[in-house]
Amino acid sequence: MQIKKIVFIIVMISLLSASAMAQSSASVVKVSPSSVKVKKGAAAVATITLNIDGGYHINSNRPSEKYLIPTALKLLPLAGFTVGGVVYPKAKLQKFTFSEKPLSVYEGQVVLKFNVRAGASASSQTLKGKLTIQACNDQQCLRPQTVDVNIPVEVN
Repeated sequence: MQIKKIVFIIVMISLLSASAMAQSSASVVKVSPSSVKVKKGAAAVATITLNIDGGYHINSNRPSEKYLIPTALKLLPLAGFTVGGVVYPKAKLQKFTFSEKPLSVYEGQVVLKFNVRAGASASSQTLKGKLTIQACNDQQCLRPQTVDVNIPVEVN
């Protein structure tokens, strides 16, 4: 009887671990870039919206602990355009059961912004970027991921 209980517990732990490993940060954070319309010689604001599932958070771009993985958007150069630095929203300081002090996090909906300036020779293209995220809940952190981001830029 005791062996059956032990086997049952081992099987349950294995199943729970497998389902947790199947989830990834990208499965709980939906990334939605908006298209940008810009005139030659002018600038426009581009946005990328992150919708974080309830019960989860991601670290801010400036986490409060060195070991935490920051949210970071790296934009690749695009011929004919100048891309400004990413403006991250203000983070929320929140206390979790696993941390001794509050952590700098984002929850819910988060909007990242940056300027896109079209040069005289610019033509409509896709701006590419890489977004690094790590989603956590109050029990565990999912494996970090880098998500490809494609932002359509229309020049008129």
